[in-house]
Amino acid sequence: MLKRSLIPLTALTILGLLWQSCTKTEQLKTAYIKDYHPIEVGKYITYKLDSTLYINLNTEKIVRSYIIQDLVDAKITDNLGRDAFRIRRLIRSNTDTTQWSDNTSYIVVPLDHSLEVIENNLRYIKLQEPIRENFSWKGNNYINTYSEPDLQYLDAWEYNYGNVDLPYSIDTQSWPETITVTQRDEVLGTPGNTSFYWEVNHSVEVYSKGIGLVFKDFLHEAWQPPNITCAEGCYESNGYGVRLTFLNSNY
Repeated sequence: MLKRSLIPLTALTILGLLWQSCTKTEQLKTAYIKDYHPIEVGKYITYKLDSTLYINLNTEKIVRSYIIQDLVDAKITDNLGRDAFRIRRLIRSNTDTTQWSDNTSYIVVPLDHSLEVIENNLRYIKLQEPIRENFSWKGNNYINTYSEPDLQYLDAWEYNYGNVDLPYSIDTQSWPETITVTQRDEVLGTPGNTSFYWEVNHSVEVYSKGIGLVFKDFLHEAWQPPNITCAEGCYESNGYGVRLTFLNSNY
């Protein structure tokens, strides 16, 4: 009698464990990078570019606006022999709609579980699976921030997912499913106080499902108070800012 009662109980226990295992597996399913960063030769995205520059011997900050278009120009291999895509960046003024010119190019490397971008000889891990809330990774891990003083501000950046699969809006545009990648949000000192050193490092990117990057806001600037080289104080020479706002695409 005792042995007969144990058999169905054991079977039920096994079935319960299997059901729980399946349920947990389903809950762990996440989107793929290719969902949020599709790439194909001939595709493009057009942005408004707001570029922060420092003039008058780095004593004054200005913002200049342009229109750029990132065109997937060709499928290539990178210097590690991996399949990659060359992105050709075209630029024109904010008012002239006809005169495009080449501005720069960069490389996108879509890997099995990550996406790398090589720009100005710097290699970033822009996206990393799994795509889920609060997942983080060292996005600047391949950048030598120790022997290059101008790159030290990029050290130890912790990229982090937020607002996964949620809508995002800016100006008059909105997208139903997006992810936000916060790369850095750091303020040292009191920005605007010209009597003391201060520094700002801010970087965030938003990707829309089926399109790719739809918004980017990056700013690195540091202020040196009055000294023997800057009598009235000045911004450090490696400062710059880039804001990209989606305009249109053929995705």
